[in-house]
Amino acid sequence: MKKILLLSVLFSLAVFAQVPIPETGCYHSAFTGNDSQSTFETLAGKNIAIEMFFTGWPSNKVPDFPLTKCNQIDANGAIPHITWMPQVPGTPYPLNSIINGSYDNYITVYANQVKNWGKPLFIRLGHEFNGDWYTYGGALNGGGTLNGFGDPTKADGPERFIAAFQRVHDIFEGQSVNNVVWVWCPNNGSSPSEPWNVPEAYYPGDSYVDWIGFDGYNFGTSQTWSGWQSFFNIYNALYQKFKTYGKPIMLGEFASVEQGGSKSQWIADAYSTWIKFGYTQIKAATWFHIAKTEGTVFTDWRINSSPTSLLAYQTAIADPYFLASVPPTDVEDEKVIPEYFALEQNYPNPFNPSTKIKFALPSSGDTKLIVYNIFGEKVKTLVQSYLEAGIHEINFTADGLSSGVYLYALQFDGKQEMKKMILQK
Repeated sequence: MKKILLLSVLFSLAVFAQVPIPETGCYHSAFTGNDSQSTFETLAGKNIAIEMFFTGWPSNKVPDFPLTKCNQIDANGAIPHITWMPQVPGTPYPLNSIINGSYDNYITVYANQVKNWGKPLFIRLGHEFNGDWYTYGGALNGGGTLNGFGDPTKADGPERFIAAFQRVHDIFEGQSVNNVVWVWCPNNGSSPSEPWNVPEAYYPGDSYVDWIGFDGYNFGTSQTWSGWQSFFNIYNALYQKFKTYGKPIMLGEFASVEQGGSKSQWIADAYSTWIKFGYTQIKAATWFHIAKTEGTVFTDWRINSSPTSLLAYQTAIADPYFLASVPPTDVEDEKVIPEYFALEQNYPNPFNPSTKIKFALPSSGDTKLIVYNIFGEKVKTLVQSYLEAGIHEINFTADGLSSGVYLYALQFDGKQEMKKMILQK
């Protein structure tokens, strides 16, 4: 068994290698848009296992891992999924800048921020790269030119994307970051629609990709250029092409509008027919829950865009096939047995209403974990039992308590350690 000699690294090394891939079932996932996770879950009638959100790269190159957001998602029982976009609005981020090392320091520090967070998460780096709407897309970084970069027989745009993706991944690997699930995610349609711009031309290799994602939407008749498309129309070609790659598949973004057909039927078909029975390698499906303007036309992708659509979503998701949580994963190597008795600071802190408390026991024995108010009065006993040696994590929900400072004390083998936490309602 591996033993940790330095207390400062005890918790950072106890990370999760991967998110478990369900043998049967598909993780319920969402981008919740302008709604909170809890609001979306109330609408859906079911919790989400994975919450996706978007972050860009800062123009000042100061690493900005979204710790607060990730802590919130984790505290709510879900896995964060960061769509990490190497661009700033109005600021070009050519892939060459990543390839030539201009962002190495930013990436390195960011990687260590992820490592220090120490819990599993997805990173979808530079999604929809086969489109021409993001500055990191292949079309805007060499396109189909053959003589400007690398192999003269391959299009420069896909080549540059692969090189940039691999460089970011390699930097993380060089920092021994092993709690990231890397997602490679094309759009269902390429723009421009040229032979050099097919999704597979951008594939960085099996050792760089953990999950394959697809993005695709049914715009219905909401746009002058669009028509009603079934779930099959949008995803079948991609699924048939990439199911042979041997990777779990996720829908990185998908949704339908109301205009042009029955959204409620579209939802039912997507979940209950295709995802559950037709495309069983889809192991996570992220609904894009937001109303926004596409071009000049308002489109409503939300699950509650109409009462019938909401009911269809609630009915489909109620199936136990769609998983509301990710099961605990094994830590790297074997169970970590710490060398020292230790109590970690709760996270998040401040919190409302729930927080998690992690502690380490170097041997098995009788253990108590008690919460007190600032006057030293016992508020709640969280643990009073015999525990095995190892790293333990306890959830504390402060129902019925007022805002303020509280203390939590760990008692083990004649020793005690105490820390403060702040409830902020």
